[in-house]
Amino acid sequence: MNQIRSAPDPTSVVTLNKLGRTTTRLNEINQRFVDASRDAKRPVLDIGCAMGVAALAALETGATVHANDVDDEHLRLVRENAPAASRDRLVTIPGRFPGDLHYQAAAFDVIHASNLLNFLTGQDIENGFAAIARWLAPGGLFLSISGSPYAGNVRGFIPAYEAAVAAGADWPGECEDLPSYSNDPTVSELPRFLHLLDPAVLARSARRAGLTVEQAAFFNRRGTPDYIRLDGRENVILVARKPA
Repeated sequence: MNQIRSAPDPTSVVTLNKLGRTTTRLNEINQRFVDASRDAKRPVLDIGCAMGVAALAALETGATVHANDVDDEHLRLVRENAPAASRDRLVTIPGRFPGDLHYQAAAFDVIHASNLLNFLTGQDIENGFAAIARWLAPGGLFLSISGSPYAGNVRGFIPAYEAAVAAGADWPGECEDLPSYSNDPTVSELPRFLHLLDPAVLARSARRAGLTVEQAAFFNRRGTPDYIRLDGRENVILVARKPA
């Protein structure tokens, strides 16, 4: 097994493909995904699952879990860490969301995306929400948590983001050159492009796709690492449902 470099905060590790860090413990949205999976009649989907902390927990509920990630090595780790008795209910799907994933309509009861949407352009988010709306069964649930501009390691981008909001930009959080706004050491663990999101943008995209937004809010998640902690708005959660 490849060595995984630990982050300064023991609740997260750096992803193997340097797309930020992944939690080693379930946060509140991860836990809601797991809880919803327990009652799912159809399979559930974890998009951008990384090393599988949420996907493997959902598998333990008895659900059939489709675990997607762009990195094949992450998916290998997910398969290796799945209990042998549960592997027949685990489907690992490589590919970049949304373009590489193809599912039939109404395939899933629950879809989860943790710290995935930050790596998508605005157009990819629009396309992604349209795909999620197709893949969810009527009454199905979509849950996501994303990074916002109000995080300690990217705080230098806040003035540019707020100016873009004031100017009415469609995607005010699209940051094309992250290192030019921050010299925090954790920025080296991220790509140059990062999409720092807010509740209004995500709620708008979900509604355009035909989903009913149940919750869209800035959020201070349990176990927020010190390098991210700022003012309680470090993350954004979105809970949306496909109308029954």
